Amino acid sequence: MTPRPRVRPDAKCPLRPGQPCTLCQLGVTGPQDCGLVRLVMEDDELREGLHRFQVAARRREGGGAPA
Repeated sequence: MTPRPRVRPDAKCPLRPGQPCTLCQLGVTGPQDCGLVRLVMEDDELREGLHRFQVAARRREGGGAPA
């Protein structure tokens, strides 16, 4: 049996809906160690603003808001 090559999943940027993580911060490997993502997620007001932005983006794409 021949082993299948491992496929690395494409990480999505949690700050830009629908876009991949572009490793825009020096030295990061994805959203899990991105300083900008960490700052947004640790700040209540920024996290709420991100949530509103994501809901609006889903509505524009025709996905509606989650229940």
